[in-house]
Amino acid sequence: MINKPLQQVIRTAVLGLVLACSVPAQAGLFDDIFTSTSSKRDAYRLSKKDAISYEEAGKWWGERHRKNGLQPGNVSDTPFVDSLIDPSEGGLDFFWIHGDLKEAFKKGYRLGYQERTADLVLGPYLTEAAAKIGGDSAGNFVTVVNAFEKSWAEGLGRAINVFVTLISEGSQADRERFIGNFEKVYDTKYQKTQADLRAGGFVTQTSEGGTTLFLDARKTVAVLNIPSTAVLKTEVYRQTFKVMGDEWGKRFSHNLVRRDELIDILRRSKTALQEVNPGLAGNLAIVRESFENSYGTDAASVFRGLAKEAGYDESVLFSAPPRQVVITPVPNRQPSATGTGASKLEKKRK
Repeated sequence: MINKPLQQVIRTAVLGLVLACSVPAQAGLFDDIFTSTSSKRDAYRLSKKDAISYEEAGKWWGERHRKNGLQPGNVSDTPFVDSLIDPSEGGLDFFWIHGDLKEAFKKGYRLGYQERTADLVLGPYLTEAAAKIGGDSAGNFVTVVNAFEKSWAEGLGRAINVFVTLISEGSQADRERFIGNFEKVYDTKYQKTQADLRAGGFVTQTSEGGTTLFLDARKTVAVLNIPSTAVLKTEVYRQTFKVMGDEWGKRFSHNLVRRDELIDILRRSKTALQEVNPGLAGNLAIVRESFENSYGTDAASVFRGLAKEAGYDESVLFSAPPRQVVITPVPNRQPSATGTGASKLEKKRK
């Protein structure tokens, strides 16, 4: 026969078990109590983007912080910071939601934290989350700029490497075909950019180097004011001339190219040097300056001798290289009666 005290103990235990089984589980509310440390939930995921869900989420986070003993100024709960700025379906996305949802979350947080200092605990987390957005945004900008710089330099370098060959081994027709395709593709983007800028409404941000970025936060639009087609075309020529002079100086100083070969290349480059502003003298000065920087001792007299043998007049050998691009339309040249002759590229193809 079971004595009375033991019956009471059993009855109490059974009643507790029945009550525990009859209470419906509330998602996320008791996870930190009834689960092991290894399986604890690190964040509350919203089921809907409505006030009830945000209040439940706030209550969950408030309870979590109360149980963990978080005091004002403690921002050690990294998953909470991440959840505040999480824009995914289950994330809080706190800074981009409607004010009513923000208030619902704060209300839930106060209920969960259960102390008057709840707002003092929550406030520093909002500050920390905002600061993280600032760092992440800057990181995104840096990534975009780095990719832009890398791809721009690589794209220009690839074009220049081909253009060097077209100047030293090709004909004017080869270069015109190259430049024609270049202008056609690039000009489409340039004209689109100009059309966007004419629409107006932008705030202008100019870098110290002169690059201009136009921003319109209302339409989430940013337009980089890229160089015109004419400017970029001229820059392709100028950079090509710099590369040519640099390579000629290095190769000639190390006896990697014969004197007569270099004179022949200089002679065949004369037409290309006249195809864009500032014209023959200015573009030859770009080549000369790069040659002198890479050749070494007596570079000026060596280049002058090479240029004179290649048929360049003395008057064009002492011009200063241009310090900035000044665009003046160059008239379209008509083929001469005798023609330019087949290029070396054409002969090689044959």
